[in-house]
This record gives sequence, C-alpha cells and structure tokens, in this order.
Amino acid sequence: YQIFRSEEIGEEEAEKRQKELWNILDDYYSQLPDKDKETEEDKIWKLFLARMDRRKMNITTERTDDGIVIQFNPDLEPELKEYSEKSLAKSSEFTKFTSLKLWASYKIKNDEKYKEYKQYEENPKQALEEVKTIINELKKNKSHEFHLFNHSIPGEVCSVLIKNHIDELLKKEKEFCKDVILEFASLSLRTNYQYQISDGVESAISVLPILFKEFPEKREAIKTILLLTLFDSHHIGMYAEFTDFPTRAVKELFSISFEYAQSLLLGYLYLKPKYETLREKIRQKNKGVYQVGEYELIAAFIKEYETDLEKVVNNEITYEHLGEIEKLDLYILKRVFQLIPENTDNELHKKIAKRILKAFVPKILPDDREDRIDYEVKHDFLQKYTYFVLNSPQDEVNDYLKPFIDNFNASETIAELFEKFIYAEDILNTYDKFWLIWESFKEKVFEICEKGEGYWYIDKIIKSYLFVTVFWKEDTKGWHSLKSADKKFFKEVSQKIGHCPSTLYALAKLLNGIGSSYIDDGIIWISDIIEKNKDLATIAVLHTGGTIASKVDYKTGAVTAKFTAEDLLEMFPELG
Repeated sequence: YQIFRSEEIGEEEAEKRQKELWNILDDYYSQLPDKDKETEEDKIWKLFLARMDRRKMNITTERTDDGIVIQFNPDLEPELKEYSEKSLAKSSEFTKFTSLKLWASYKIKNDEKYKEYKQYEENPKQALEEVKTIINELKKNKSHEFHLFNHSIPGEVCSVLIKNHIDELLKKEKEFCKDVILEFASLSLRTNYQYQISDGVESAISVLPILFKEFPEKREAIKTILLLTLFDSHHIGMYAEFTDFPTRAVKELFSISFEYAQSLLLGYLYLKPKYETLREKIRQKNKGVYQVGEYELIAAFIKEYETDLEKVVNNEITYEHLGEIEKLDLYILKRVFQLIPENTDNELHKKIAKRILKAFVPKILPDDREDRIDYEVKHDFLQKYTYFVLNSPQDEVNDYLKPFIDNFNASETIAELFEKFIYAEDILNTYDKFWLIWESFKEKVFEICEKGEGYWYIDKIIKSYLFVTVFWKEDTKGWHSLKSADKKFFKEVSQKIGHCPSTLYALAKLLNGIGSSYIDDGIIWISDIIEKNKDLATIAVLHTGGTIASKVDYKTGAVTAKFTAEDLLEMFPELG
C-alpha cells in the first residue's frame, strides 16, 4: 500500500491506508529510546523499521531485458549505517566457510552439486587447510554464532577426505583426519550430547571401518565406540534411531575384518540385555524418573561391566556365551538380525538368524488381535527378513520360510509380509527365488480363503498376495518379475479363490496395471469368476482403453483413457 495500488482501489482509499500504516510505524518510532540508551536489539529494530518505511527509502529503477527492476534502498542515519555494515561483516565472518560445508555435505550425500565446488574437488588439501583454520578459531572461544555455523564442518570434511581422497593425503594428514573423526564419532558417549542433522557424528561413524583398516593401533578404540553407540537406541526422527549409524558401519566392517565385526555382533547380543537391565536398575534408583541419560548409563555400564567389555574388544565372546537368545526382547533380536549381512555365507549367522526367526515369528502372528507388538520393531524385522531371504541361496529359502509357513494365519502381518517381499523383489530382481516364495505360500492362502473372506484381514491378504496393495506408479504396465510363464499362477488363483470378492477386484486391477500383458487370458479369468460366482457382492470393472472408453482433457486437448471406478459410478449411479 505504500508503493502501489491496484486498479480497484481508489486514490483516496490508497492515501488513507498509507496514513494508517505510517501512523503505526510512527508509533513504534516514538517508543524507541534515546541513542545513548540504545541496546543491540533497539538498533536491529531501527533497521527493520527503516526497511519497512517508504518515507525513509531511496527508490531507484533500472530497465533490463526481463523488465524493470525496482530497488528499495533504506536511507539510514550514519550511525545506523555503520552498525549495519559492521553487522554484515560480522555475519560474513561466521559464514565464510559455507562453501566448504556445502561441498562436504553434498559429497556425503553423493549429490552431484558437490562438483560445483571445484576449489575443493580439484584440491582436497585446501579443504583440509580450512578445517585446520576452523579448529584453531573454535579453540579461541569464538562467539556462539561462529560455533553454530562451523562446529560440524571438521567432522564432515575429514570423513569425506578419508572416504574419497585418502590416497591423496600424506601420512600426517591422514593422522590428523583420523583424530578428528574419532573425536566426532565418540561425541554421543559424552555428557549433554544431543544429535543434530549433519552434526558430523553420522559421517564420522560411517568411516570408522576405513580407519579400522588404515590404523590397526586404533582398532580397540574403534570397536569400543561402535559397540557403545550400538547400545544407543534413542530416536533421531520418525523412522530412525541413533544405533542405525553404527549398525551400517559394523555391516561394512564384515567385508574388512570379519573376525572383529563378528565379535561386535556377538558382543551386542551378549551385552545389550545387561545394558537394558542396568537402565531399569538406574530408573528404580532414581525413583520414578523414567528417562535415564545415555551418558549416565554408559558411564555406569563401563564401570560395572569393564571385564565383559574387554572380552568383546579382545574377540573373546563366543556363540556359547549367548545362552537362550529366544527369550530376549524382540527389539534386541531385531537389531542383531539387522547386523547380519544379507548375503552372508557364515554358518553361525544362519544359525543365529534361524533362532531369531523361531522367537520372532510366533509373536508377530498372534491369534489374539489385541496381542500386538511395537509396529516399528515389526516393520524393521519384516523389511530385513524379506531382503535376507531373497539374498539367500535358493536351496536355503524354504528353511527361512518355515516359521511363517508353520504359523501362517489370517493376520495383518501376513499381508504386510507379502508387501515387503514385493518391494524387496522390485529392487533385488531375484525372479526364481521370488516365485519359489510365492508358490510356497500359495496353498496357505488358498486354505484361509476356503470359507470366503469374512475373517480378519483375508481381503487384505488376497490383495497383497496379488500385488495390488503396493503403490505402483500410475503408468506402470509391467514388472520384471511377472513373465509369461506366470499366467498359470493367476489362472489357478482365479479358479481356487475366485469366490472371494477381493480376488475379482485384485485381478481386475492387476490386468489394468503391472499385469497388462496378461489381458487376453485375464478377460477369460474374470469371465469365469463372474460366471461361477453369481452371488459376488462386488462389481469389478476391467478397463481396457479404446476411443469410447476415453475422455477429453480440455486443458491440453488430449484424448486419454483415464476413467476411474469413481468416474464410472458418477456417470452411471445405477452401478452402485
């Protein structure tokens, strides 16, 4: 209103609004203290007011190829202008390492934008020199702002240098980076640590396996950090825990030093229950204070279980130390399962995995719908399980399926299991193993559908088993694991469980999506289902395109086949 007015606003109304705005600003001006009593906040507020008040602006215009550029230049008092310039200089001092920070951040994420920072990409040692400068300035008790903007940069940059440029570093430069990384990787083990995204800790932990290989003399320290951070299960977002960072590092360590990684897996399985028992003991001692600080717990644990920790570090914990792992908390078993590499050929891993499955599966397939376990634990387990099975040798797949086959029921978990297998297969593309799994469950699915779908979750199980609860892209008309030979599977499904309304729905949707190559046979399947099951309550519409079954998009003039079931019901209400 201070600069422009629209056509529908008259000049008198515009002037009225201007005066009202200026009266508001003048009221704020009147509340400002005398210059000799001004605080930092008062000066900042005066700058804000100057940038809002047209009366205190020097407005200029410039014609460019893109139009007219209008610049609003506040006309500041000399003292205020000097303060503004000093503030900008101070701000620039805080942010002068922003390019370095962005380079490291993009590099860690493997974002192509890191290539824009050629000064570091072509000369990584420049990044190292700037890190040294940052560390020196942080030691000089720089301001809170400088720490806020720059404290994480050394950890991020040194992690990048060790991971991506280690061959370009001299021995002393590697040593420097190693010390910085160990410092950051162990931050969570210290008092008052609170995780922040890109605080350097995740990056530092991720390269510990490389340090393990490069610096044998630091292996005990690295193992201790990994083990203790594995114990830290606090959430760092909706779907992540701090322990996810060391979990990924330990899995990578298996390819570098199997013996040491194995000792961490066994050590976690051996010590994590003791860690949680101690947590509960401290809670009771604190008389009702539920939240126990991780630093307090770790310090107490190290003191009480120093001998056991040494055994883990020295690779002295064996399978025989583990006891009855089937009785352990499901969260602990899930984490151990996640530590086992998906493509493992180690017999001890397979033995532990089978014991975990034996304990886990009956508890996530309850007969009583009220007997629920933590959703996140179940979700993580199923995701790991499906990848693990699809990565296993084909002759071992049935061994890992057995607990689910033996405990199979009409539960929501079974539907979720099928979905997880499909998502995993979409990435892994293990056609033969996938269909071995699907055939193994087939008779069980047929069995629970014998009396229709009037029981809990049978409809969802059918839809999941027939691939339609997965969120496929709208225009997906095929899938690498649906081949011509698989038509016989869908034909048998239509014959054995065609009496279930969800089967008709799922086949119709499949044929209009990822199973569109089966359309000629599919019309016969659909026809037979309708012919043999005249009492089906569900009406399924198989849409195959064509000019008549299309409609015009008047925005583009295109004619597309895009009627949905809802569109058809709107046009033909009698179908409902």
